Amino acid sequence: MPLSTWESKLLKLFAANTAAASITAPAPTNTEPTGDGVLDLRRGGESVMGGAMLHFFGTRTAADNETFTARLTGWRNVSGLWVPVPLLALNLTQGTSTGVAAGDVLDTEYFADTIVVSTAFTSAYEILSPADNTIGAVKVDLAGCRKLQVQLAKGTDATCNVLAAGF
Repeated sequence: MPLSTWESKLLKLFAANTAAASITAPAPTNTEPTGDGVLDLRRGGESVMGGAMLHFFGTRTAADNETFTARLTGWRNVSGLWVPVPLLALNLTQGTSTGVAAGDVLDTEYFADTIVVSTAFTSAYEILSPADNTIGAVKVDLAGCRKLQVQLAKGTDATCNVLAAGF
């Protein structure tokens, strides 16, 4: 039987870039995580995608190599209680690759090219960090989680955002 991967479109997870100054670790909740920064991983029924690919970007305040941080958290549902599953915390540095005019990522927004794991809560991830002004990426196993939440906090950059897709 051939192996296959579920294809899904990259989605911009924040409607508007965020300029948050810090990240707070999520706590269990009875409210289903939704909205900015949350990717629904269901494929239909109870089946969920097994992994996610993320590309981080943002606007600058001045020059190349501006920084920001991210935290990736999976969410599992147990009888109405949403339990956070910490996955990764990241330090990101913008390169010179940009989006395109009138696109989901604009020509004034710069992709991260250098990605460093600051805290790994799992060993099931891959960092594609060329550090040469080409676009970096993060692949992470989602441990059966139904939702993925990405929290962002600016460092020296002006604002930040992320493209993500399950697979």
